[in-house]
Amino acid sequence: MGYRKDWATVPQAGGQGFYRTSKMLGRRVTITAADNVSGNVVGAFMIPAGFVVSSILLVSTALGTGTVINVGDSVINRYVAASTIAAAGGSVATLVGSPGLMFKNVNETEIQIGIGTGAGSPAAGTIDLYLIGFIDN
Repeated sequence: MGYRKDWATVPQAGGQGFYRTSKMLGRRVTITAADNVSGNVVGAFMIPAGFVVSSILLVSTALGTGTVINVGDSVINRYVAASTIAAAGGSVATLVGSPGLMFKNVNETEIQIGIGTGAGSPAAGTIDLYLIGFIDN
């Protein structure tokens, strides 16, 4: 299993505002052809302590036939499990019901993209990954 960190700075959640003010955290993540191998993980970004995830927006370019991805933290498929949308390109707007929906991250946490199955002919591309939620401290 390989790991590559694709982020340099942590996105800022900004002020908490009113109780449970909605926040969107994320960025465009570069996926190299070398990343697209079964078991590899790409570090996407960090989320702050107390962040509760209520929704997701994930848009992928075509990374090659057979590509299966997961999105999570220490539980690599917490938010998206075994999605084939990266094979031909597409989008996901639905979280895994359990344990992802309304999961409260107690500590500052790295969000990761895991390659469940790599493509036979892997291609480089991008994944726009955004988590929507609120800070509940």
